[in-house]
Amino acid sequence: MPRELTRVALLFPPDARFVSGVGAAAEHIGERVNLGPAEVLALSQAAQHACQSTFSLLKDDSATLRVVIEQFSDRVEISIEHQGEALPTAGLDTFLDAAAGDAGAGQFSGILLMSLVDRVKYKTVGGTQRMTLVKNAPGSSPDK
Repeated sequence: MPRELTRVALLFPPDARFVSGVGAAAEHIGERVNLGPAEVLALSQAAQHACQSTFSLLKDDSATLRVVIEQFSDRVEISIEHQGEALPTAGLDTFLDAAAGDAGAGQFSGILLMSLVDRVKYKTVGGTQRMTLVKNAPGSSPDK
């Protein structure tokens, strides 16, 4: 039976109350691509932590976070977009800070993020910073 590709888009202010909805949507999509329970939990945690880490990069009260969760036949992709400080969410600066032990209280380690998903991609398009978390489905090639 062919599967429908699924896409969930969320747009919300930097308010931690909305983050659990991102986690629930990530769990749902993860289950649809047959991730195991531990992988579903890791995907949900990665999405929630990445959103929370992005809040500090949003500079004004009207700033929003856009999260798009997409299901493909071989993977789940979660894109987190923001306009604000020109730094990617949990970017290389965060990786280096965490590796050096400089991550402050409440900051999410980029190294931990990399342990929860298979791949993290960054891109800036028209002033919008986008980080995409990729979790491969069981049996799929990690090179996609």
